[in-house]
Amino acid sequence: MEIELTILAANNIIAGDIGGTSDGYVKFETRKTKKMKTKIAPPTLNPVWNQKFNCIIEPNEEIKFEVYDHDLIGKDDNLGEARLIVPGMMTGEYWHDCLSISKRGYLYVSLYCKKGINGSTMHPFSPLADMVIRMEFNRLTHLGRCNGNPQVGKIIIKPPNQKEQISNVFTFNKSTKISETFIIKCKPGDKIEFKVEEPGLLSNTTIDKSSITIPDFKEGEKSEEHLPGKKGSTFDCKIQCIRSVYHNVFPQFIPQDNDFINENEMKFYLYFDKAEKIKAGDIGGTSDAYVKFKTSKSKEKKTYVFAPSVNPDWNQCFRIKGTLSEEIIFHLFDKDTLTSDDHLGDAKWKIDPLFNNQWKKFKLQIDKKGSLCIEVKRVKTLSLTYKRLLGLPVPSTQFQGYPQQQPYPYPQQYQYPPPQGYPQQPGQYPPQQSYPQYPPQGYPQYPPQGYPQYPPQGYPQYPPQGYPQQPGQYPPQQGYPQYPPQAYHSQAAGALPKK
Repeated sequence: MEIELTILAANNIIAGDIGGTSDGYVKFETRKTKKMKTKIAPPTLNPVWNQKFNCIIEPNEEIKFEVYDHDLIGKDDNLGEARLIVPGMMTGEYWHDCLSISKRGYLYVSLYCKKGINGSTMHPFSPLADMVIRMEFNRLTHLGRCNGNPQVGKIIIKPPNQKEQISNVFTFNKSTKISETFIIKCKPGDKIEFKVEEPGLLSNTTIDKSSITIPDFKEGEKSEEHLPGKKGSTFDCKIQCIRSVYHNVFPQFIPQDNDFINENEMKFYLYFDKAEKIKAGDIGGTSDAYVKFKTSKSKEKKTYVFAPSVNPDWNQCFRIKGTLSEEIIFHLFDKDTLTSDDHLGDAKWKIDPLFNNQWKKFKLQIDKKGSLCIEVKRVKTLSLTYKRLLGLPVPSTQFQGYPQQQPYPYPQQYQYPPPQGYPQQPGQYPPQQSYPQYPPQGYPQYPPQGYPQYPPQGYPQYPPQGYPQQPGQYPPQQGYPQYPPQAYHSQAAGALPKK
């Protein structure tokens, strides 16, 4: 196969230098390609190369990537190795991976097949398949002290049963735009936890943390998230599935859109964007506004207090549980230090079904003055198709539009046999062979024309035709001298010959 192999980056590699960083580079080779290596990255623990190599790689060939720290004096330090078994690929196919480095860290690679194998690589669904996602954090809101003094922190991500991935150190304040990207290998249903830590002299301090449970994304599927922190912050990020568990899987195994049970109770994200032209509660013509609300399935929650303004801009998200068609009342208040908070009005929204993975925007009128802008999105869960493929419990609900099946015994018009073991009724065949439910009534008139040569084997209790009748026997019926006498109605079912 002709493969364009891209070594993208590495995360959280070992520090090979005294300053706590490494001048990292990667070396590798294939069976039919000479040894190659990337450029040397500037000093960091998260080097980025984004370098392409054209290689000849055989299907199922294992490639060993060796990571080094470049030293001007002395031998370069080995920082560990990562291995990749390249699958058979078709022309035009991509393969993304996150490889664990033996000593510490991860290596991000991407493969593009310029000329692949003959034939198809399509296959049934495998329960052992994993997925690869790209997670890019772009903004942190209301994180830390929010008093105007900037803080220093880093994002730490911990997938289940894996080593940590750590971002570069960044400076943040009340609302900070950042650009920190992770590539994560996981499985649908994994809960990925992440937090922001502030480095200290002796130990690090956790500023806030959050998590997300990864659904069974389809290949290339994208999702924008406002993830609520435990202490009130919001993590804005973009998630893209760059390799799905349905990669090269036959279409019949791939779930359709909205493949979930739309239950009466649902979990959803409620994002408070902003309010516009609200009532001024203070003498200066502004309000220190915040919002309070609750649902029948969650405790009372409230946003943080925004700085004096009639156009507050919260950018704060909550994960909520509610009931369909339930009406939520949002109470707006002006925060006062010495007296009770001033009520600025209410806005209402009714929970409606949310069928896709996109945010739905609403502009709600505040009864006293102004409007409240919110965004809502259902918490995406595992699809019913994926649960069935893994044998996980699926809610037993009847599909709308389909009649409920009748229980055993089936009605006679369906022509299904009664369950085995039912007591036999007089005149019925025993429940065996192909048509045990049909009694022999209605068949005595059937003439056996065309089969005069058929001997009456299997009926030893009947004498051969033409013998003198014995007492107690029926005479042969008129017109059918070759047919044995009709004794089905009086004969016990157990006396029938075995077929």
